[in-house]
Amino acid sequence: MNRLLFVGVLAVVLGALVAGLVVVGGPGHARAEKRDDQRRADLRRIADAVICDAGGLAGFARACRGASDAADPLMGAAYEVARGEEAFEVCATFELASEEATPWRLPLHFDGARGCLRYELVATSGQWVLQER
Repeated sequence: MNRLLFVGVLAVVLGALVAGLVVVGGPGHARAEKRDDQRRADLRRIADAVICDAGGLAGFARACRGASDAADPLMGAAYEVARGEEAFEVCATFELASEEATPWRLPLHFDGARGCLRYELVATSGQWVLQER
């Protein structure tokens, strides 16, 4: 009787543990989320540097310095920057392509696993504005 109870409790506990890992995604998923958050932060830093450089503030603003060393946290590759006269985008390849925008996450434009921050220049004000999806 005690042995049967023990096996039953053990099966319930192991089942709950496996179900929890399936729902949460496990430690590998958490590491991928952390690297994607780092990519988002890097894209923002690079975008800030591009805006500073376009405004001629590169020597004065803290945001203009330190973005040149940003690289993908997993592969070490440089991020993609495409600049035009009135728009630019900074892109990275994400492990978990998620278009969800929350207050602490910038809205990215996704094309598969490639996510981009896109900015456009407002002619009337001369300010760079993040494009919403």
